[in-house]
Amino acid sequence: MPVSEVHHVAMTVSDVDRAADFYEQALGYRKTLRTDVGGPGIEVSLGLPAGTTGRVQYLQGPSRIGQLELIEWNGTPTRTATGGHLELGTFLLSFEVPVDEMDELHQRLTDLGAECLTTPNRVLLDNYGYLTAFAARDLDGNLLEFVALPSREEILEYRRNGGA
Repeated sequence: MPVSEVHHVAMTVSDVDRAADFYEQALGYRKTLRTDVGGPGIEVSLGLPAGTTGRVQYLQGPSRIGQLELIEWNGTPTRTATGGHLELGTFLLSFEVPVDEMDELHQRLTDLGAECLTTPNRVLLDNYGYLTAFAARDLDGNLLEFVALPSREEILEYRRNGGA
């Protein structure tokens, strides 16, 4: 029996309030549960060192599926990985965006201080068709992808035409 869709993604951030404000403004997600975590239960269930505590803010998009959980752990944050394509672990978070909102989103992210790696551009995926996408780094350097996907009809048309 398969498990459900991804319920949420937890990201370690250097400042939970700053990160929550960024994602609220950048994605239009709304802040939901705000809580503090710590104690033996969380340490055992997540394999954390004794004494680990964190401040947590959840953000929710249009549905309850795919929430962001931002966690600011006690201690000094470090970055041992920069999300490079050969590093094991999470490479990026990808968000689907309507194509007609791409330019406005790109500008909004730029205005919020995100490092946009490119402007929205059209990308061809073999056996799939064209999509529009761009990538940006959030305020902690996490790689985010924003993508407008073709419709099912556009994908089928692309395949019927032999990928042309």
